[in-house]
Amino acid sequence: MSKLFLQIAVTLDGYIEDANGDIDWMVFDASVDPYATQTLESIDGMIFGRKAHALLATFWPGAAETEGATAQLVAQAKLMNTLPKYVLTHGEETTGWANSHAIRVGDVARLKRETARPIAVFAGAGAAQALLALLVVAATLESVFAYCIGCRVFAVLMRWGVIPDSVCESCNNLAPTAEPR
Repeated sequence: MSKLFLQIAVTLDGYIEDANGDIDWMVFDASVDPYATQTLESIDGMIFGRKAHALLATFWPGAAETEGATAQLVAQAKLMNTLPKYVLTHGEETTGWANSHAIRVGDVARLKRETARPIAVFAGAGAAQALLALLVVAATLESVFAYCIGCRVFAVLMRWGVIPDSVCESCNNLAPTAEPR
């Protein structure tokens, strides 16, 4: 199971974006390019909020061909365009950006199970808050009440035949008799 980490630009006093979602306060700094490239090389996918994904989809597909593009930018563009991009949304992924997939917050546990390397959350304030709230609730249920949401969902999927019982013998008996609707 992979780890999930949140990477978000924030000022020391907690400012992320204004009321309109603008991030005009951020300044380009080429000294962080090697770190950004290294981060992208170390992950198996990225989770974005819908707005952040749409904004980045206007830049990255053509970034490598930008006049004066550095080797770091070209490397980052290749990774940004080929790595899986998971968009937290209630609708469809509409940008057409390569390897982008619409997901819901509940899909994050499945993604963590399916990947070996970390998944980066590059989200705006709203998506980051929603994801963190879900993780806090899940962690509280598991640590205080010994109730694992992921195990319950996994058990139901096994009972419905989506996942074979043999995958995890200890999980296939967790859910009572939940039947698909």
